[in-house]
Amino acid sequence: MKKVLSALLIVAVLCSVSFAAELPKGYQVKNGYNPADFVSKKNPSEFRMAVIVKGVADWFSRLEVGVTKFAKDFGVDAKVQFPATTDAASQLEIIDSLLTQNYDAIIVVPNDSSALEESLGTALAHKIVVIGHEASNLVNCLYDTEAFNTSQYGEAMADALAKATGAKGTYALMVGYTTSITHMEYAKFEAEYIKKKYPELKLLNDEVPTCESQESTTTAYEQAKQILKSNPNLAGFICHCSTDGGGIAQAAEEMGLKGKVKIVAAGVPSSYARELKDGAIYSVTTWDPALSGYVACLTAYNILTGVPVGQGSDLSAKGAAPGYESVNLIVGDNNCLIGNAPCIGTAENVDSLF
Repeated sequence: MKKVLSALLIVAVLCSVSFAAELPKGYQVKNGYNPADFVSKKNPSEFRMAVIVKGVADWFSRLEVGVTKFAKDFGVDAKVQFPATTDAASQLEIIDSLLTQNYDAIIVVPNDSSALEESLGTALAHKIVVIGHEASNLVNCLYDTEAFNTSQYGEAMADALAKATGAKGTYALMVGYTTSITHMEYAKFEAEYIKKKYPELKLLNDEVPTCESQESTTTAYEQAKQILKSNPNLAGFICHCSTDGGGIAQAAEEMGLKGKVKIVAAGVPSSYARELKDGAIYSVTTWDPALSGYVACLTAYNILTGVPVGQGSDLSAKGAAPGYESVNLIVGDNNCLIGNAPCIGTAENVDSLF
């Protein structure tokens, strides 16, 4: 009996070692699933991928460009699914529908990660590859993919605001939703970074965030107008939703504060070309969502075809996605793949950007 138990123990240890050896470099299992378990027996031309975004803003139309290019380059069926409304309920409805349609991969940019966990867990249980983007706290995924880390992005936004304002005065912080983990991470980092590096630049009411736009230009406008009425000497505004900059700029212009309130926005630079050139918006700090869409799809494709994705992996597809030649894998709530692909739009360079 002892010999049998010893033999079983050895087998168990060997199986454990074998399992660990199969994991990509740096990868840690967070939800019981190993990417190696998701290799598909299908011909890649049969793969079906759905990319679920937050809304219908220009940002996500640009992301669709990358998904469409990926589908053409790799010969797979990959399409963006646009929710009816900018909330988790709409995204959840799409995901639950996809679970019945024989999809191989679901890529999601969540409005509220926690609201999607159960359905995405079901997807993983059915061996559907799940990839997140702007979702560092999403547990039920195999990877989250990001253009850069919080500190890289937050420092760029904060430094731009400091440069625009002379590092003095009071500023406000706007996010899309307080449930948007990435927006909140950026905003919290910026507030702390500014407090330490630019002590004469004060956050309004010392509260993160100052307000949320609910992913709506109209709401961004209304929130900004209310804040500017109460604080006409506001030096600057940082905003993180791609639809916010226009709403804040409109409010500032109506109140005679155009150019006086320095707006550091996120979004598609070309969408703000006029505002950048006439000084209504100081800069647009961003990443190219087309590349994000491409890289997220490529990550799913690699998993399905048995290509390990881990520390140092090249997800640039031979130049199709510059900045992702050697990604970093950071393990937190999930396994996050981080590139080095920042982009800052100004009046001087906006015509050369997307």
